[in-house]
Amino acid sequence: MNFDWKFAWQTIIIALKGLPVTLQIVSIIFTFSFFFGFLLAAARQEKNSALAKALSLYVSFARGTPFMVQTYLFYIAIPTAIQKYLFDNNIDFNVNVIGGFWYAYALLFFYFTALMSEMFRAGISAVSKGQLEAAYSVGLTKAQAYRRIIFPQVVEHCLPVLCNYATGIVKMSSLAFVFGVPEITALAKTNASRNLGYVEAYFVIAVFYIALNIGIERLFKFIERRKKC
Repeated sequence: MNFDWKFAWQTIIIALKGLPVTLQIVSIIFTFSFFFGFLLAAARQEKNSALAKALSLYVSFARGTPFMVQTYLFYIAIPTAIQKYLFDNNIDFNVNVIGGFWYAYALLFFYFTALMSEMFRAGISAVSKGQLEAAYSVGLTKAQAYRRIIFPQVVEHCLPVLCNYATGIVKMSSLAFVFGVPEITALAKTNASRNLGYVEAYFVIAVFYIALNIGIERLFKFIERRKKC
């Protein structure tokens, strides 16, 4: 079987239309997972509280179940249960009007917030408790101490892991095609189905994601160098 370079080039042109969508998904999920992951990690420091225990269960579920199982829950099981509840209570709303984007965002946010929460929890635990005590002694509140003292140190220590999660979000964003989101993978596969050019399509998809992740890796290396200066 010969590789059709003409069709591959055509697929590149089509897949480029999905690049802004992929970048949008990655930037939104990384940003929200980053900040909410840190907030959850800070909340989990109160080990005996009911909230900390509930958050630990959430993190364990998100990390311990297959991603495809979570996809089924978010896209089929939960919407079906909600629709049944609405029907039983005579509430006129159809969950099918919710766009695929929202399902993709909810699923990826649910998963990566849990991962980043665990990463930040380990980072916070590595910071000396004496620094918090010193912050309290000069009149800082807990929120101020975390924002001004703990957060900068934790982020600096976690940069390599954050890079891994950023590249992971890029790769996992390809599953948004399950929800009908017109990102890179969805457009390339749709074009491939027209003449069964799947080899060329998957080659193009691989090139796109490798290029994106190389860019992310270089960005994080640049940030690490700046931090060391």
